[in-house]
Amino acid sequence: MLPNGFKVGGLQSGLSKKKGKKDLALFVSESPASAAGIFTKSIIKAAPVITDIERLKRGGRFSAIVANSGYANACTGDKGKKDAENMCSATEKSFNFETGSVLCASTGVIGQYLNIIQDDFKKNVDLLKSNIGTFSKNEDEAVLAIMTTDTFIKKSDRKVKVKNGEIKIWGCVKGAGMIYPNMHGPHATMLSFILTDAEIESETLQKILENSADESFHCVSVDGDTSTNDTVIVLANGQSGTGKLSEADLEKFIKAFDELTLELAKSVAKDGEGATKFIEIEVRNTKTKEDAKLIASTIATSPLFKTAIFGADANWGRVIAAAGRAGVKFDPDRVDIYIGGVHTFKDGVVLNFSEEEAKQSLLKKEVKIVIDLKAGKESSKYYTCDFSYDYIKINSDYRS
Repeated sequence: MLPNGFKVGGLQSGLSKKKGKKDLALFVSESPASAAGIFTKSIIKAAPVITDIERLKRGGRFSAIVANSGYANACTGDKGKKDAENMCSATEKSFNFETGSVLCASTGVIGQYLNIIQDDFKKNVDLLKSNIGTFSKNEDEAVLAIMTTDTFIKKSDRKVKVKNGEIKIWGCVKGAGMIYPNMHGPHATMLSFILTDAEIESETLQKILENSADESFHCVSVDGDTSTNDTVIVLANGQSGTGKLSEADLEKFIKAFDELTLELAKSVAKDGEGATKFIEIEVRNTKTKEDAKLIASTIATSPLFKTAIFGADANWGRVIAAAGRAGVKFDPDRVDIYIGGVHTFKDGVVLNFSEEEAKQSLLKKEVKIVIDLKAGKESSKYYTCDFSYDYIKINSDYRS
């Protein structure tokens, strides 16, 4: 269910070396839209990330996002930057959009050139232009075109009833490995594109995105590796006809937007490379929310913890050990740990719990871990997956 005034699609252009793989996607607004974006904080930024940051800093309105899979266009120097610019300019020429009004993204192998020849690339964009649309099939084709090691299409939508009508929000995400998003605003990679027909100016949209990401995209990890290409872009074209939102209606929009980003973020963890289990980690009763999030993320990125969950081993020691090295001060003698609903650790001491009961709970597809520090009133949740044998297989021959 795309918002009003948007069309999307994807096709095989030959940018990816995988036979039959769709590798070029377009997300197009029929009228210029407000835009917001957050990008990797890594000092190694892919060319498309640099291009988008520069374009968003200049301000204005935007008409499309063009994205490819196969090659990340990262660590490619001046040529890579030119290729990213050529992706944008070819799209602008194809649709007769204003110069500077298209954003871009890439995902795939680092260090290899896209070799975008503008005329040839434009032919593919022209072909895709005639195949974009508003149907579920078009949505799926667009998402398939940005997928790499993903095993399923990740998209979501919401409707928001407001005073003057209805607003729609649609979003997609790709990512299954190299997932530990650490992004900020424009002052493998995970790519996410969110479209809405709400009328919201860029400055407000940017704040909404950044706040939402802190509770969603920044609370998910597959392997603890931050990509050179992490990107989330939002376009808002105002085509719902609902006009400028009241404070109450904006709150409704934000609530739906937050629900959508959280659903997308969780889907990334569920599709972690080789994953057999989705894990939710909740750290409760800390002095600050930042403390809770730091402990949760440390546990979520611990290979020892993740392999224990894969093996259905209720090894509470790996949980407390990770919490202890997170850099947060707390009293170990007050900590409780629950693994899969089983109380395994109380006030800093192991309990005489049923190993078999705990094992059965860890054999389920979804597992919850709770750590209670009993030190305050704040809490945070983090989402990850287990590490299986297949994770090694996938990443040992990723480039081949």
